[in-house]
Amino acid sequence: TFAAAIPAIVSGGIAERARFYPILIATLFTVGFVYPFFEGIIWNGNFGFQDWLEGQFGYGFHDFAGSIVVHGVGGWIALAAILVLGARHGRYRDGRPVAFAPSSIPFLALGAWILTVGWFGFNVMSAQTLDGISGLVAVNSLMAMVGGTLAAMVMGKNDPGFIHNGPLAGLVAVCAGSDLFHPMGALVVGAVAGGLFVYTFTLFQNKVQ
Repeated sequence: TFAAAIPAIVSGGIAERARFYPILIATLFTVGFVYPFFEGIIWNGNFGFQDWLEGQFGYGFHDFAGSIVVHGVGGWIALAAILVLGARHGRYRDGRPVAFAPSSIPFLALGAWILTVGWFGFNVMSAQTLDGISGLVAVNSLMAMVGGTLAAMVMGKNDPGFIHNGPLAGLVAVCAGSDLFHPMGALVVGAVAGGLFVYTFTLFQNKVQ
């Protein structure tokens, strides 16, 4: 499931700009090689990277539920693909951005909140064992979701596209430390992520070609 999330992130970033079979081939390499490489380094101690970090800094790289291993890797690949493929056709006219409205706000909301609800299982079961399940992870996921929603609502000026994606930004950000944060810390992390999402989205939409 974690491996499948990465090509899902990539495909969302380049929707309408990529053919099916190249995406299929890229997914094969992502799931078969890229994800196992990063997952093995961080979660399985491959190549001695975690041992080196512990020796140098006293603690290894902590990513409980995949902020970097899953979402970061997917975002980096998507960014590279976007830079190669360029903007959507019709995105700019005479050097100025043209707004694209979401095709369906109800389906945007439905998809976002199905994913949000499923995220609790995603984060909590990252413990991988029943004995390792922690209620703190569930509470922190909820608090980050709330923080992301509120920040996106305020900074996005009640735009439904921002409101429904804000909680996802908060959840992505809290994954790494969801087993360690104080709930109020998770709320702040989610709020910062939701605010950054609105700011960077608006910046790239309006100023970056």
